[in-house]
Amino acid sequence: MRGWRAFVVTLAALVAVGVAAPASAAPSPRDISYLLATHQEYLSAIAAGALAAQRGEADEVRRLGQAFVDDHRRLDQELVALAGQLKVPLSDELDRPKQAELKALAEAPAGAGFDQLWITEQIEAQGQLYDGISHELNYGFDERVKNLARGADDVILAHIGELNRADAEVNAPAQ
Repeated sequence: MRGWRAFVVTLAALVAVGVAAPASAAPSPRDISYLLATHQEYLSAIAAGALAAQRGEADEVRRLGQAFVDDHRRLDQELVALAGQLKVPLSDELDRPKQAELKALAEAPAGAGFDQLWITEQIEAQGQLYDGISHELNYGFDERVKNLARGADDVILAHIGELNRADAEVNAPAQ
């Protein structure tokens, strides 16, 4: 009987170790890809939001720009913290395509044209973020990364809704 009990205790310990191991395992390439791409999107949204807060003509564009800075900075801080825990190196420098997009936005003439360009670009950018979140939730492996994506889901959906309302308001045809 003692032998059986020792076997059960040993088996239970091995199962517990086996269950705990994946939590400390390295993230999958899919999860790493999500962290890298999302960090770039957050950095871009922060920079573009700051431009909108400073250069936007419409009050709604300036308000949304500042809200994007605040929201994406918070989301990025959470992402950077998790990436650090998972030992995923992140660059604080935007990649060349994102730099080019920001340069074009910064060089856009102030006024309604800037507002329209910012709204249009952000609708696309927030849509890409949402697609990345959906992809991570459906195909990611690491629960910590998936939880991070879940936490960003509602924020990004709210941004898309606000951008669509702003688009209708700011870019409404003159009557």
